[in-house]
Amino acid sequence: MGVLLISETKLKNFTNINKNVDMDVLKAEIQIAQDIDLQTILGTLFYNHLLSQVSSTGNTFNAEETTLVNEYIQPYLIQTAYFNAIPHIMYRTMNNGIMSGTMENAQSVDIATMQYLRNIQKSRADFYMTRLQDYLLIGYGSNVFPQYLTQSSRDGMIPDRSQKYMSGISLKNTTRKGYSMKNIGKQFSVYSELENENPPCQDCY
Repeated sequence: MGVLLISETKLKNFTNINKNVDMDVLKAEIQIAQDIDLQTILGTLFYNHLLSQVSSTGNTFNAEETTLVNEYIQPYLIQTAYFNAIPHIMYRTMNNGIMSGTMENAQSVDIATMQYLRNIQKSRADFYMTRLQDYLLIGYGSNVFPQYLTQSSRDGMIPDRSQKYMSGISLKNTTRKGYSMKNIGKQFSVYSELENENPPCQDCY
């Protein structure tokens, strides 16, 4: 098992995972969330740079890296690792096949319910993914981390900077960043006292 940026205890404390869930299951899912999901966002060079600064006695992060890890990466990993873990908490691979692992006197949910819960968790994980990307691309973390900015394909995976988060509500003529006034004006009239007194030209938007 490699370096983990969150502990199993923290994963349990910030989700509804029961304290009795096998830690080996959670360690594996944290590792997968880091290697697949986080590395995709950060790129291999920056990802490995952060991991190299963590040891059994602590870390050597600078102030900016500490903020990045504590306030943005860890919340993302918590929600993503939980999303990844849900099927493996419900089903375990045993000697005689894949078995449903339930606590004594507990009732296992069906596949549809498990998928419903995963959909909720995926939305949360995607929110924290976009929050992390925003911090690195347009927030206070932009132009701060050289390993994030200078990666090439020769370093391994390059950062995925495309933002894919979509909430459950869709509003026409809007973007995640806000309303498009140009498109709004095409769909319905927009009244403004200032513009009523000083009508703008028709091509201003």
